[in-house]
Amino acid sequence: MLKQMYLKLEPFKFRLTVFGLLSGASLISLALFRLRTMMSGSDDYAFLVWNLFLAWIPLLMAYMASTFAGKKRRFILLAVVPAAILWLLFFPNAPYILTDLIHLRHPRENIPVWYDNLLINWFAWTGVVLGVLSLYLMHNLVRKALGRISGWVFVLSVSALCGVGIYIGRFLRWNSWDLIFHPVERLNEFITYALNPSLQSVIFISVFSSLFIFIYISTYTFGLLFQEQAQKIS
Repeated sequence: MLKQMYLKLEPFKFRLTVFGLLSGASLISLALFRLRTMMSGSDDYAFLVWNLFLAWIPLLMAYMASTFAGKKRRFILLAVVPAAILWLLFFPNAPYILTDLIHLRHPRENIPVWYDNLLINWFAWTGVVLGVLSLYLMHNLVRKALGRISGWVFVLSVSALCGVGIYIGRFLRWNSWDLIFHPVERLNEFITYALNPSLQSVIFISVFSSLFIFIYISTYTFGLLFQEQAQKIS
């Protein structure tokens, strides 16, 4: 019985492993947050839990789009555009948690700074990995539908837009659903800011976008390297 179950799950072992690692990282993050609330008697960092929940949404969207597309080109083409638009609205929520390190500038008296640092880094690392994986799934989808060059153009464009989205969320305090419920108002405000960019916005968006591109390309390259080594061994 166990052997039959193993044979059924064997084709999905890498997906299950990745899902298990991300779930484990999320649970550890939540456990650290819970321990902090017990030590401090407050829920100061409850926003990390919400941000982590939002970081899972683009991965689930990308996975569903990838699964729906399958291997048939016509389904890929049908899935890419609507999935990419909806996915892109929520994607910045994943790496956004990196910017929560800003809250360390207000240390709490009853909690060591090093603990809060580790707490935020656990959430941030989990969010970044969720973002990288969801981008990989969408990258693969675009590559199959439109070609290799279009796939990398998509990655670079998303990384740049990610920087814009995170700046908007961190400094302008917009939410992903504002584009759904207040599209005209937000579009007018965005045009105003875009036509009159501040030095802070230019530096932040450029540096953060470059950081995420570097993280993604590094991870992608490591994956190819491991794949190459595995092929040599086999």
